[in-house]
Amino acid sequence: MIGDIMLMMFFLFLLIAWLSIALIRQILHLVYLVRISMLLDTIHEKDDLLFLSVKDYEYVIAEIFKRNGYRVRMSNHFGDGGNGLILNDRYYVVTKKDAYHHMIEIEQAKKLIKHMQDNEIYRGMIITLGDFKANTRNFCHMNVITCVNGNQLLQMLKKVQSLSPQPVKLL
Repeated sequence: MIGDIMLMMFFLFLLIAWLSIALIRQILHLVYLVRISMLLDTIHEKDDLLFLSVKDYEYVIAEIFKRNGYRVRMSNHFGDGGNGLILNDRYYVVTKKDAYHHMIEIEQAKKLIKHMQDNEIYRGMIITLGDFKANTRNFCHMNVITCVNGNQLLQMLKKVQSLSPQPVKLL
C-alpha cells in the first residue's frame, strides 16, 4: 500500500516537473520573440542583418511577414536540410544569410521546387542578403518563386518598422 502511494507520488512529481519545464520553455520562447520584435525596430542597414545569428536572421524575417499580416510557421525540414518559413500554408520561404557579393545559384531554386512539389505548395520565395544570378531569376520566375535580394529585404524591413508587432498567440 505504501509502495503504491510512493509510486503515485513519484509519477506525480515527474508530471509536475515535465509541465514546469514545458512552461519555462514557452516563457523563454515568448521572451525571445519579444526581443526579436524589438531588434527588428533597431535595424537600419544591411550590415545589421549580416551580423545577426542565423536563427535571429530567420526570426527577424518571420517578424517582417507577421507585421504584414501573414500567418508564419517556422520549418526545420527543407529540402537541403535547412530552415525556412511557411506563410499562410501557401508559400515556402527559404532564408539565406549570405554575404552581399554572394549570388544565389539555380540549384537552390531547384531544391526549393522539389520540396514545394513534395508538400503540394506551389509558391515559394528565396530571401538573401546577396543577389541572384540571371539564370536563377529566370528559373524562379517560371516556377512561381519570388526572389528577394538584400536591398529589397531592407526595404521590406523599413516598411514594417512603423507597424506595431502582432500579438503573440500561445499554443
